[in-house]
Amino acid sequence: MTSLFSSLAHNLRGQVLFHLFFCHGRIYEFQLIARVISFAINMYLLRRIDNDVLGLVNVRLTLLYSSILFLTREPLRKAEIIRGSLPKFVNLLWLSPLISTVLSVVCVYLWYTFSSTTDNVSWNVLLSFPISAIIESIAEPFSVISLRQFRLESTSGSLGQHFAIGQGMLICVKRIFVLAGLFIFPEMYHLDLFAYSQYFGAIAYLLFNFIAFYFYIRNRSIPELEQFSTFSDLLPKTSEGIDRDSVNAVATMFSHSILKQLLTDGSAYVMTFTELLSLKHQAVYDAVERVGSIIVRTILSPIDENCNAYFSNTIRKESSVFNKNTDNHDDLVKNLSTILHVVGVIGFVACVFGIPYSSTAISFYGGKLLSDNGGALLLSLYSGYILVTAINGITEGFAMASMDNYQIYSHGKFLFVTSAIHLFINYALCVYMNSAGFIVANIINMTIRIIYNWRRIREYLGERAPSFTTVFPTFSTSMFLGASLFATSFSYLIFATTPGLSHTLSHIAIGGVCLVLLAQHAVQHDPVFARIIDSLAKKHRE
Repeated sequence: MTSLFSSLAHNLRGQVLFHLFFCHGRIYEFQLIARVISFAINMYLLRRIDNDVLGLVNVRLTLLYSSILFLTREPLRKAEIIRGSLPKFVNLLWLSPLISTVLSVVCVYLWYTFSSTTDNVSWNVLLSFPISAIIESIAEPFSVISLRQFRLESTSGSLGQHFAIGQGMLICVKRIFVLAGLFIFPEMYHLDLFAYSQYFGAIAYLLFNFIAFYFYIRNRSIPELEQFSTFSDLLPKTSEGIDRDSVNAVATMFSHSILKQLLTDGSAYVMTFTELLSLKHQAVYDAVERVGSIIVRTILSPIDENCNAYFSNTIRKESSVFNKNTDNHDDLVKNLSTILHVVGVIGFVACVFGIPYSSTAISFYGGKLLSDNGGALLLSLYSGYILVTAINGITEGFAMASMDNYQIYSHGKFLFVTSAIHLFINYALCVYMNSAGFIVANIINMTIRIIYNWRRIREYLGERAPSFTTVFPTFSTSMFLGASLFATSFSYLIFATTPGLSHTLSHIAIGGVCLVLLAQHAVQHDPVFARIIDSLAKKHRE
């Protein structure tokens, strides 16, 4: 296996791969700052706001909001809708407010009729979440253009940075509003405060996109927007119409997205439309998921977004002449292998260190609420989920980019079956394992999707498909991971089980030393990581 990685790193044409990770590094700072702010505020809210309110807002109402946005965004961002006519492309994007409005009506009806806690929620609070989703969907054309026109080689003032700043704004502005409201309006009902924060965050996000793109076009500061002469080119023109093939592609992807949403948030749907878990335990599960998803959202998600754009643009750009013998095809295969290895190692590291440090992280983040309600066990299980979701993000991105409309429709059949099975497993495991069953069900779901996506990748690439073993660390790195797990587990038994700040700090220090030594070893002895670090160092010197 070591020889495989050595050959891969030696033969890799690193320009594209470098830009994938370099762009991730550039936008990482925006998302990291937003995540840190949101993380700190959530720590305070867990200790200040009633548990039932947090469970209601963070699980049930947020699911209503995220379902509308996901089903609006996903088809427009992932479907093949760029077909030569720029005005028709723009017109199609401006269907997003209409789509989100229709979805809002349907979802509000479902939530009001079937959700088990609608009696505790006023119409003002309930409607604030879909209305804020509609407001944000008005800015969706700018987000789609940022993703579609995004150039990996752009190093300054890029649309990638704009997209990252916008997403970071959505993450932290609402939480900042809630925090400020607790001090400025201490008598305000907390559910109303969350409702107003939805409006505030959505309007701020909309204004940011409109104002930013207006100045981008006027000042010609973004090379990716050179084909837009004036700001009015970004607005719909009814005389141009809409490309029918693009509409069909969006419709196909929409049905696919419904099933994907059920798979992604199956546990939240079970919690929303059943009474298996109390609002308090729903708040605990959501808080644990927020802690566990820090790595996913700050490291893996930006990599997924950049890689999905690269896979999609490369495969579709070369589709007419993609005979699988070109240099572009060789680079695509090599970069796929390298990216899989990188996210695989990240997932294994998160799994190894997440298990012995789950109780410490839970106690720090949520205090007694999480510690006394099985939060440490949930976070330990979530560490395993990080590993499979890291691999699935890349394999699914490549598989989806290589599919035509018919294959996407066929893939939808697979998702239909797996989504039904997933919801059943979520329900059954929750009955026997409580909230831990949701995480186990998600791990099973992701594993099935990885197997399916890998079969699709092998069908597309044929004999040149990389070995799945590329996701595993090298032998020496695996030994370091095993030694780190032994050392940190022993540290947990000695220090973490003993009360006291000095014991906790000792446990953290041992983990920090193990992590630094592991990173140093990977950079020096793992050819893939050595190649990436060398590329970053050269770019920094330039």
